[in-house]
Amino acid sequence: MSAMLCATSRWGGGWLMPWNDGLDPGSTAYQIAASQELRIRVLAGPGAGKSFAMKRRVARLLEDGSLSAGQVLAVTFTRVAAEDLHRELVSLEVPNAEDLNGRTLHSLAMEILMRNHVMETLGRTPRPLNGFELNPLLEDLNPAYGTKHERRKLIGAYVAAWSRLQHEVPGYAATAAEQAFADELTDWLVLHQAMHIGEVIPHLYQYLRDNPGAPERGEFRHILIDEYQDLNRVEQEALALLGEAGAVCVIGDDDQSIYSFKHAHPAGVREWAQVHNAEDHEIGECRRCPTTIVQMANSLIGFNQDRLPRQMAERPENGVGQVVIRQFQTADDEAAAVAAKIAQLIEDGVAPGDIIVLAQRAAFGTPVFHRLRDAGVPCKSYYEESALETEAAQERFAVFKLFLDQEDRVSLRWLLGCNHNRWHAPAYGRVMAHMRQSGLSPWETMTQLASGTLSIPHTASLVARFNEIVHELDGLSQAEGLDAFIAAWLPDPEAVSLLHEAVTACREEAEDVGQLFDGLYDAITAPEVPLEVAEVRVMSLHKSKGLSSRYVFIVGCVEGLIPSRPEAGTPQDIVRAKLEEDRRLFYVGLTRVKASPEAGRPGYLAITYPMRMPAAEAFRSQIAAVSTQGNVAVLRASRFLAQLGPTAPAPAVGEL
Repeated sequence: MSAMLCATSRWGGGWLMPWNDGLDPGSTAYQIAASQELRIRVLAGPGAGKSFAMKRRVARLLEDGSLSAGQVLAVTFTRVAAEDLHRELVSLEVPNAEDLNGRTLHSLAMEILMRNHVMETLGRTPRPLNGFELNPLLEDLNPAYGTKHERRKLIGAYVAAWSRLQHEVPGYAATAAEQAFADELTDWLVLHQAMHIGEVIPHLYQYLRDNPGAPERGEFRHILIDEYQDLNRVEQEALALLGEAGAVCVIGDDDQSIYSFKHAHPAGVREWAQVHNAEDHEIGECRRCPTTIVQMANSLIGFNQDRLPRQMAERPENGVGQVVIRQFQTADDEAAAVAAKIAQLIEDGVAPGDIIVLAQRAAFGTPVFHRLRDAGVPCKSYYEESALETEAAQERFAVFKLFLDQEDRVSLRWLLGCNHNRWHAPAYGRVMAHMRQSGLSPWETMTQLASGTLSIPHTASLVARFNEIVHELDGLSQAEGLDAFIAAWLPDPEAVSLLHEAVTACREEAEDVGQLFDGLYDAITAPEVPLEVAEVRVMSLHKSKGLSSRYVFIVGCVEGLIPSRPEAGTPQDIVRAKLEEDRRLFYVGLTRVKASPEAGRPGYLAITYPMRMPAAEAFRSQIAAVSTQGNVAVLRASRFLAQLGPTAPAPAVGEL
């Protein structure tokens, strides 16, 4: 037996090896945990236990004494997953687990950049943009770069370091026009002392690549990377530089690659073993799902051609579960039926935390959420910045930021332009030109304009709006105490109900306005889904990645959304790739269902879709209707329903 396998530690008076407790030496999980190869790839489908194997491997590395906890880096997709890894290792009584580097790549990147003063050297301010704050930025960019949609896509390519495809080397714009766009975008961000959160990884890659002697390139002797298929090329390359001096284990599944919008592609995990001459492992059994859902998911994903040829294996003891497929006349009928079914389940004793509602657009998920909330059902929405879904809530949040810091340039820019269809872009462009020449901040410039000591043609509308902003901030400064501030800041709580709920939840822990904002900011901008909850969770299919639940509702399963409709003129290979990704996304949703027959919960899946919805809502949510009749969008069932195989029940109409 190898020295590694003989390694033991003294625990509680007996000789134990926590890393392999309960592991069958012939199991794949044991082989993954025990392997001492420098490069390992693990392919694991949904619910296959890859996280379990990953935790045991980390436990073995820490226990055998060859590495310190600080030399092991476990990269996870979410903060919650990192916290879960740490908690599991502590429960296994692994030595020094509290010092383990279980991190998301973004948090690690920011730490390295700040530690080495990279952002300061580049003249950048690590003030991230909220999603809604992109709107005035898009208007301020030169329209020569295309429509706002096209400019948004260019921003996505920029934060992927221009490596849109797996074979493209990151860091280089393909054309002079792209470089000019990057220069203008960066100029706006520098001028407004802000960053796009996606810039962090390209800056990390640039720092590591240009500094081969950087201590970070030898800091970690073992790196484990979860959900590798969700990394784009620049993220992969940054991790490769961090792990070049040690061992690397990647875990992933090309069938769950669903982030092409950030230029992550399934080829990354598919090709990794060959590129790195790695030891390969595969975990095929789905330990999570009922057998019916495993069969449906296998049938669905089998329609994809660009994938590794494999199938999930069923676990017979999980049972067949329950699946229903229902069509409704309208989106409102669908929301009412789903909410009614959930209310009935809870009345029958199902814990709210055992229920997930998945909808790829908030247009389908949010009405369910509101009905549940109105019925008194504990529920929480995890759509990005859902508390800021209305412009009224966005304005309140921007006012709060500016109240705390009048030199918050992004907030002032947003407030100056809101309620105007072009965000006062021409007038603000003149203000920006003066800022560049004078070195004044936006607040200083607008203050001079308002006082009359500075004159810039055609800015009267901006000055009028600025005076309104100053008047409100002066009023807020008169509030005595935190509760008085909240009352003045949110004079009409019903108009911003979700924001008000978030404020109420954060108020208990806050002693002053600054603490309230800090708690509110985290709650709104990073609503990661905890592993254990007490509410019904409502979220997108993307957000459900890594979760499981005994009751899953997938709503809004219509053609033109899942799958989406390609833009006219899109090349056929891109159309095919997007169709396959949408199929993978639906596959991810199906496989969230967890069977717990021993607890009397066999696993329940409801797939629902409407025949009609308001045309304006469909347009706003980018749902491509089959046709439009007056103000009504006519919808059709997703083609994916016909690909679920013979074990899927026939669709029906009526209640769930």
